[in-house]
Amino acid sequence: MEPENVTDPRLTPLHGLRVLDLSTVVAGPFGSDILASLGAEVIRVTPPATPRAAEPRDPQAQVEDGEGFTFSLARSKRSVGLDLKDPVGKAAFLRLVEGADVVYDNFRPGVTHRLGIDSDSLKAVNPRIVTCSISGFGSEGPWAAVGAYDVTVQALSGAMSITGDGTGMPCRWGVPIGDITGAFYAVIGLLAALEERARTGLGQHVEVSLLDGQLALNSYRVPQAFGAGMDFGQPEPRKGGAGTVPYGPFLCGDDSWIVIGVASNFWKRFCEATGLGALVDDPRFATLALRQKNQLALDPLIEARLLDDSSDHWQTTLMEAGVPVGKVNTIRQAFEQPQAQARGMVVPLEGTGAEGVRTAGSPIRFMGEPGATFAAPLPDGADNDALLSAPRALPKDPDPAAADAAVMGLAAVDGPLQGLMVLELCGDEPSGTFATQMLADLGATVIKVERPGRPDDTGSDLARTPVTPALAYYFGLNRNKRSVCLDLKSDAGRETFLKLVARADVVYDNYKTGVTAKLGIDPGSLGKVNPGIVTCSVCGFGKTGPWAHLPAYDATIQALGGGMSITGTGEPGAMPVRWGNPIGGFGGAFYAVIGILAALRRRRLTGRPASLDIALLDAQLAMHAYRAAPALSGRVYPAAQRRGGSGALPYGPFLCADAQWFALGITGQFWPACARTLGHPEWIDDPRFATENLRQENEDALNALVTEAMATQTSIEWQRRFVELGIPGAAVKTIPDAFDHPHVARRNMLVSFDHPVGQRLKVAGSPVKLSGHAFSGFRHAPSLGEDTQTVLRAIAGLDDRALAALRTDASVWWPEDAPSYARPSVV
Repeated sequence: MEPENVTDPRLTPLHGLRVLDLSTVVAGPFGSDILASLGAEVIRVTPPATPRAAEPRDPQAQVEDGEGFTFSLARSKRSVGLDLKDPVGKAAFLRLVEGADVVYDNFRPGVTHRLGIDSDSLKAVNPRIVTCSISGFGSEGPWAAVGAYDVTVQALSGAMSITGDGTGMPCRWGVPIGDITGAFYAVIGLLAALEERARTGLGQHVEVSLLDGQLALNSYRVPQAFGAGMDFGQPEPRKGGAGTVPYGPFLCGDDSWIVIGVASNFWKRFCEATGLGALVDDPRFATLALRQKNQLALDPLIEARLLDDSSDHWQTTLMEAGVPVGKVNTIRQAFEQPQAQARGMVVPLEGTGAEGVRTAGSPIRFMGEPGATFAAPLPDGADNDALLSAPRALPKDPDPAAADAAVMGLAAVDGPLQGLMVLELCGDEPSGTFATQMLADLGATVIKVERPGRPDDTGSDLARTPVTPALAYYFGLNRNKRSVCLDLKSDAGRETFLKLVARADVVYDNYKTGVTAKLGIDPGSLGKVNPGIVTCSVCGFGKTGPWAHLPAYDATIQALGGGMSITGTGEPGAMPVRWGNPIGGFGGAFYAVIGILAALRRRRLTGRPASLDIALLDAQLAMHAYRAAPALSGRVYPAAQRRGGSGALPYGPFLCADAQWFALGITGQFWPACARTLGHPEWIDDPRFATENLRQENEDALNALVTEAMATQTSIEWQRRFVELGIPGAAVKTIPDAFDHPHVARRNMLVSFDHPVGQRLKVAGSPVKLSGHAFSGFRHAPSLGEDTQTVLRAIAGLDDRALAALRTDASVWWPEDAPSYARPSVV
């Protein structure tokens, strides 16, 4: 049932949650911004500052880059200024801890211990406290003390090796996805820990490594490499993940680019809409296999036609034809397109000091409820008097509901979400399966509800089942789940599904808009069966807005969302580049999981259900974070592989003596050590390079000198030197090489299965490390219908006779002879 409109701030999902935020830069503040957007009271703890009042700004003034960080990452947060090295400041902080729910930091490992505010010390003050730490490489291991920036974890993870135009320099995604992924996992981990605290009364420590987060985004590529033996080679910007052709960026007559994704079901429509109808039956292009074979002949025909008109024309024309397409937008264009406006993804800040400032809205939408609003950032220390003079008693969670033993018995792993039951109605896209896998990794019972198998499918000998790319893809996105086969188009199949809904907590789908209503399983229908159900729907453009009905692919979402305009070499006329991993789907999955966990907290406290509407495009926009406000005020961000998000130099990939690439991430604090390591201590005080501003002014000269220096040693030697000194820099690794890192084994980031198929491949581990749950392995991804009988007996209460009758009329299905992994796949 869709909830009525909510205006009471006490009904925001995280109302009453107090978070002490010790974090800085991007990875930490981006996560605490998500918490604030959902109603948490986030208190920034900064060094002491002279109290000052906020001053009005000229609403027409350009938002500078530095202001972008403040406006986007400190909005809607309170602030206290404390010197944690001073006994008085530390005592005041510990008094705040007594009434807090979460303490959140991204200090380097060891800092909290030296300050006496590590997890164990804080638990002595407040046993219910949940602590969360983000770092580059985790708290232990040979790389723990090494500095890490977004560019270095993108390089080490393998992501840069599959991102580029296929002609030379590897590229990082222009959005700082290393930082942002760390923030996503931190928020998910601490919300899960809070759910467990509601049952046990005790907090725990959550640890997230930026490298772990990036490794995990290789998801299905890991088993494809360590199982199917795939070599991803050079990036292919004109070929989709399933080999789709035509695909990728094409230049239009206005010197702007569009991105298309023309799968076989869109081929005829594409040709007719572009005036290339003769190609439909052309024997060279009649099937996908033929289009792949003859791509070198096909692409020039499309290139020539698209040059006949503008990118806006072709986007409108192809959208009207229902073909996946997206203009490669600048960040400002991305926010100002009609779908983003209709979805409320541009939000003005409210309050003194932020006049005229527009920032990114929240992509976590609760149907029937108002969107998040944001207050202007407060000056550092603005709340000292209010917060330090009035201690807060930590509210007690209500008594937890009795755990459902049957649901817990079906969980694959021990974790903080044990007892939570999730029904997954998804295809094989990461926007669905990756999200529910995260929930399953944290102990939830996730049940895949799938279409029945073929009547003639007798299964196979799993020990002899080949590990194909398609099967590896499936294992990379579906571990720790159960599989039930139901025909939701039949009355009996739908009624059986509703029996599961009655016991479930969450129903998750990534269907096109309107499909659940046609099946009779929309949120309103499910609410009649289970008034407390939390539903979550994820699709390209969401359920509202002028584009809600349109199809979308990862590449078109990356184009529309502005990320491709800031990714690539930046050379004049260079093709825009999409990130090699499907961040369109992953971004939606992260926000969906966070929204679900927030909704479950509110339901626990108020009994209120929720219906979440997550759009992949909204998620892309939100990830621009600190760039949104400057871009919306006129700042144009180009693709700049060799400059950091804050303008840091030297930065990005440089070629080494062994013809391998090495990515630097040198901010001001590391410049002297970097210059010495490169063998040129004279650069430190060189009048061209002595400050960050001077290095920016003399960027070309600096890059030329660094290029020459980097070419004198191998990437292996540079890596040894940089690790030894803790300087941010990393060799650009392939995906298999990324998992050969010493960090990986220590943190269980490459895992196999005790299973006839699973033992022949490996998957990426979970980046969320919890002090209350030691890793004990993963359950294999289920075969089709593997758990149908078990689940329907335990959860739906069906006996053997009822099950047999349902199987006879094909409303339910399970393999009778041998397990089967014969599923359709996008691979």
